[in-house]
Amino acid sequence: MAVELKSLYESVGSEYDLKLLTSSCFGKEIGWVHLVEREEFIPLLHGDELVFNSGMDFKSEEWLRNFIDLLVSVGASGLIISIWAGRSFSPEIIEYCNKIHFPLFSASLNTPYIDVMRKFSEILLENEQRETNLIAALKNAIYFPEEERLYLNHFERNGFFRDMSYTVIMLSCYTYDTESGNERLKQMGEVIRYAMRKSVVYEEKGRLIILAAGYLLSRLRKEFGKICRKDSNVYVGIGTTVSHIQDIHYSYENAYTAYLLTKTTIPKNFLSYEELGIYKLLADIKEPGVYREFVEETLGPLMQHDKKKHTQYMKILETFFENDCSVLRASKALYCHKNTLNYKMNAIREILDYDIMSNENRVRIMMSFYILKLGDDYFKR
Repeated sequence: MAVELKSLYESVGSEYDLKLLTSSCFGKEIGWVHLVEREEFIPLLHGDELVFNSGMDFKSEEWLRNFIDLLVSVGASGLIISIWAGRSFSPEIIEYCNKIHFPLFSASLNTPYIDVMRKFSEILLENEQRETNLIAALKNAIYFPEEERLYLNHFERNGFFRDMSYTVIMLSCYTYDTESGNERLKQMGEVIRYAMRKSVVYEEKGRLIILAAGYLLSRLRKEFGKICRKDSNVYVGIGTTVSHIQDIHYSYENAYTAYLLTKTTIPKNFLSYEELGIYKLLADIKEPGVYREFVEETLGPLMQHDKKKHTQYMKILETFFENDCSVLRASKALYCHKNTLNYKMNAIREILDYDIMSNENRVRIMMSFYILKLGDDYFKR
């Protein structure tokens, strides 16, 4: 919900005697503004605040350096401090703030802090309301797509038009959950909001839901793939790109499918719906009970035999099919002699009581193994 420092600074223009002394800090995100006079109150800040100070205690470079370091330690986003007669900022302190990318402003004793803070607060509150409205609009577009009146107005007022490309991304990093929340997830959300200007980001059940507008799928895959390669504890599912605002819910559903498969079936922490192959067909079935019936009809007797006799015929059959039904290759994969495998394959044929090598039955068996790989979590979604 933060606003770029540049936007706040431009809002006051030359109306007030404020001067930014540091360079390359305009991109800093500001979440709120506070007046802080004494060091002991700094730990009460929440982070991302632009801090105002009267400068009454600014009597040495050592005091200012310590004050800045304390602000940085709690995540404050900048400092505006009044300059009293006979005082000034040394080049060293400005260079230090530039080095740590901490915006430092000077103000005159005549600068009406109360007016500046009110103006900044109005902008921040307006931006927060905008974010709140966009999040509500996105949720309505996902859950009530046929009710355009619930979301179209808010979207179009903020540059999200009816006929644009939209892609939904789902991201989680539950490893970093703590009793006080998930700071890593929060930070990632802030970075994504800043890096993707045309986006809506909100948290849902410990996951970030991200709507990217006007971005190429190739770029999204590249950027989020990079995040997942850097941190194996981050899981991402990317939905299909749709070209109409009313179809955002399709992208959301597909992102959810891809995300769930990273958690259950496919040993990757990053998946795009476009690369799911046969799982795209399986995901389109809306009645999961059909899956269980299909698997039971195809492999039920073999599963029951393994359970009762403690055999591993299911694993053997799966390995056989994964190796293109080649006895030689499957026996190597299973570390057994080919004659031993032939014996076990004959036992499997007797248990199933059908020709496992006919075209239809081969398809049924492979489909059953794909369904089993979806896992119970998929069916409980």
